[in-house]
Amino acid sequence: MKTCLTHALHLFDAYSDMADEEQSAALAVLRRTDPILHDALVHLLVTDALDHEMDVPPWSIHAPGTSMPGDDAPDGETAQPAGGLARHA
Repeated sequence: MKTCLTHALHLFDAYSDMADEEQSAALAVLRRTDPILHDALVHLLVTDALDHEMDVPPWSIHAPGTSMPGDDAPDGETAQPAGGLARHA
């Protein structure tokens, strides 16, 4: 089974880049010729198509109700660091 999964991983990019109709036809042929490889590849394609918890922009990962440094600064400005590290002329 390990070699089947390896083969499915090698086919994944080609199949995921296909248009829906082309992919469907290619999967139908694969299902007839190698049902185990077909199932492994379909599993990879379906898993890839699902939304994943980590498929979000990095700035929206922090929990609701918590703030990130600089959240309260106006757009285009950065918040001054705490502790009076600002430089005076």
